[in-house]
This record gives sequence, structure tokens and C-alpha cells, in this order.
Amino acid sequence: MTLAGRTALVTGATGFLGGAVARRLANEGVYVKALARRPGRDAYLRDVPKIEIVSGDMLDAERMQAVTQGCDYVFHVAAALGGSLSHQRKLNVDGTRHVMQAAAAAGVRRVVHVSTIAVYGYGYTSDVTEDMPQRPGRVPYNVSKSEAEAVVRASSVPYSIIRPGMIYGPRSGMWTAFMFNLGKRNPTIFLGDGSGYAHPIYVDDVVDLTVLLATHPVAEHEAFNCAPDPAPTWREFLSGYSRLAGHQRWFGLPVLPLKLLAPAVELALTLRGEPQDVPALIPFLQARKTYRMDKARRLLGWEAQVSLDEGMRRCEPWLREKGLLP
Repeated sequence: MTLAGRTALVTGATGFLGGAVARRLANEGVYVKALARRPGRDAYLRDVPKIEIVSGDMLDAERMQAVTQGCDYVFHVAAALGGSLSHQRKLNVDGTRHVMQAAAAAGVRRVVHVSTIAVYGYGYTSDVTEDMPQRPGRVPYNVSKSEAEAVVRASSVPYSIIRPGMIYGPRSGMWTAFMFNLGKRNPTIFLGDGSGYAHPIYVDDVVDLTVLLATHPVAEHEAFNCAPDPAPTWREFLSGYSRLAGHQRWFGLPVLPLKLLAPAVELALTLRGEPQDVPALIPFLQARKTYRMDKARRLLGWEAQVSLDEGMRRCEPWLREKGLLP
């Protein structure tokens, strides 16, 4: 089923993934209402045919009702990525509740909710599938995104949930700009030998699956991982950026001292109001596990198309444009 000619609301449209989703939809003939909470961040979408920038805040329930009217689909991409649990709950949980209530009132056909593999937490030591219990731990982002999923599932609105891994690509602040700066260091400094599995997924693949979930008949009321399967190692991921910078040198930090320091670091973060489960994060970075994509292959006939090498090549022009790569 095509989305062309339909109307869709995209929350978080001025962000990295939301902007990519909005542009893809517009290119496919969808009339897009791009929700912008703060003015001045819409340059990536400005003057794109079929995209209307609409001001609004997910915390304003009445405004959400107004902007959702007339929409056939909602792509709920917006999320708080940092801050205290109360702050992230307000945006990620209460905001999601307002989105779902507005979608119900507008009679939308389906909401595609962008979640994260972080809802599973750091504790699993084997491969992770969608039917495994969520164990988000105490990290505010993980907890609030898991609670947001519960809000979506409790709604009367048809929905699909996508759980992406580490989304990288042009315009990615964390998994491209930050990781490139880490990878270009000569040598690249990371935990141990980097043989633990990383979970980078190129933005175009995430957008592809997000859009597919809006209309695929068997995707309704289902959740899908969106991560590389098989997963690369952290060393393979960071070395992709290192190669762009012209080196392949690696310096592995010893793991034991970091494990001994982890409780003190976690205490400091907890006192600041942003616990990060650092004692669990260290073994998570060393674990050799994959977020399995069998469900998407079996039910949707979908799998990621952009290899890690190709994804890195696609990042290079943007890194040069931003002055990060000479």
C-alpha cells in the first residue's frame, strides 16, 4: 500500500531521524506536517515541497489535538535523549500519551512509534529478540522509553513500534560526529580490544523500515528491532571512521581498572540525577550479542540494505562539509 496522497504528522521533525523521515515521506508524495517545538531549527526541511512546518509541543495536549486533525498517519519520532528521569518521563511518556490521545481523536490509520533497543537494558548476555522482557535498568532514557512503549500499547489506536540501534549517517551528532572524533584519534582509544558487538544502523535503513511499518498489514500492533544482524564489533565500527581519518591504530584501555572505578562514577551520576548503569554498561560494551532481525525478515520480508562500509562512505561528504574531516 502506498502512502502517496495521504497526510502524516511527524513529531521530532527538526531532529536527525525525524527530519529524514519527513523528507522521505514528502519525496513519496505524502503531505507532511512537520512538528517543530522550537523555531529556527527547520532549515533542513524549509522549502521542501509537501512539508509544512507546524509549531507545537507534545506537552500541550490541546495543540497536539489541533495539529493531528486531518492526519492519516502519525510518525512519533520525538524524544528526550538526556536529563533526569522526571524530565525524560515528562517528554517521552507524557508527550507520547498526548500524541496517542490526539491520534485517537483524529481517527488516524496507524501510529508508528520510534522506540530503541535501549528498552531491553544492558543485562542480556545472549542475542535479543522482540519477545524478550524489557529490563531497562535505571538509566532515565531506557526507563522512559520503555514506559512510553507501554503507553502506545495501551492506546486504542492501531500502532507499530520500531526499536532502532545506534542510528548513524549524515547529520547524526552522536553516532557519526562524536564517534568520528573518537575514531580519528591516533590511536583510537576504547575499552579493551573492541571485540564486543556494536549496533550501528544506517539512517536510510531505519527510515525504510519506519515507513514500511505504517502500512504493512502484519505490522499492526507489533514491535520490530532495527539493528545490524549480524552485528559488527566496536573495533570494526570505529575503524570505519579511523580509515576515513587515514589510520588504523588502536589503544585498548584495560578493563579491570574501569570496572573498579565504575561504582564511583555511577554514584556521581546518580547524585547528579542521571544514573547510567555504568557497572552494567562496561560488560554490555564487551558482550557479543545481536539484536536479531528474524522477525522483520519473516513477517515483512525486510532487511537492512546499507553495509557498514557503504554507510561510512556516505558519511564522508558530510564530515568534510562540517569541517570534521580535512
